[in-house]
Amino acid sequence: MFGIGPEELVLVLIVALLVLGPERLPRVARDVGRVVGELRRTSDEFREEFMNADKFLERQAPSAPAPVEAPPQAIPATTPTTPSDPNESAFDREMREARERLAASKEKPAT
Repeated sequence: MFGIGPEELVLVLIVALLVLGPERLPRVARDVGRVVGELRRTSDEFREEFMNADKFLERQAPSAPAPVEAPPQAIPATTPTTPSDPNESAFDREMREARERLAASKEKPAT
């Protein structure tokens, strides 16, 4: 694991126990575990979405000519919109809007 042998790992744990103390060490280990788990889940979701993107494009490619996009004013009022967070970055806003569009397209029957 990261080129660390058992002796080095034991030394790191002893130093962490001395620095953090027996009361805070389990809480810090739990928090680190949660962060690592969340990063792993996010990474897996991103990888799955990336791997399935080409399949999504392949399903659409053999169809008839691409549909013409309607002008912005022609978007139906039923499009789900959620209020944006003032601290939301442009990337987060685009991702939220893409998820909303995907959810809306799944709700509509294919024509």
